[in-house]
This record gives sequence, C-alpha cells and structure tokens, in this order.
Amino acid sequence: MELFYHTPVRDVALEDIPEEHRDIAQALGLESYLALSLLCGGQNLYIPKREALERAARNREIRARFNGGNYRALASQYRLSERQIRKIVGQRE
Repeated sequence: MELFYHTPVRDVALEDIPEEHRDIAQALGLESYLALSLLCGGQNLYIPKREALERAARNREIRARFNGGNYRALASQYRLSERQIRKIVGQRE
C-alpha cells in the first residue's frame, strides 16, 4: 500500500466522503481511507469479523499448550468442544 500514499491527492475533506462511509474514514483516518479507496474503490469489500481474524492465533496457542492429553482442560479454557480441540491439535499451520 505504500505506493498509494505517493499518489497525489486533491484536498478531500471528510464532508466529501459519502455519509454512510464517514465513520470508517474517521476510524481509519482520512489518509488511510483514501488509500483504501485507491486500492479497492468501486469493488465490494468483505471484511471478516475479528473472531475469524483471531482464530489462527488462538489455534496456535492451543497447539502450543497441548501436552498430549489435556483435551478436556483446553476445551474448557477456550470454550470449545473436545472434538474441536482434537481437530485443532491435529492441524498443521
């Protein structure tokens, strides 16, 4: 995305952003929002839920804490079923 910051941009004000997107522009900052518009403008953009983004990190943590037999304890700690823990432990990154 670094290339997009070097693209000359006319003075765009927050008021120029469609109202339904202003909260995103405010959260990201106007410069980042404009870079996003250059990267994805005109496309439908799907942004996964945070839970989905954090799942890989959670699974790495579960595999690191697995000691060969603590399925039940991990299931309780992470609020998952033992079956889910077994599946996660069996996966490779």
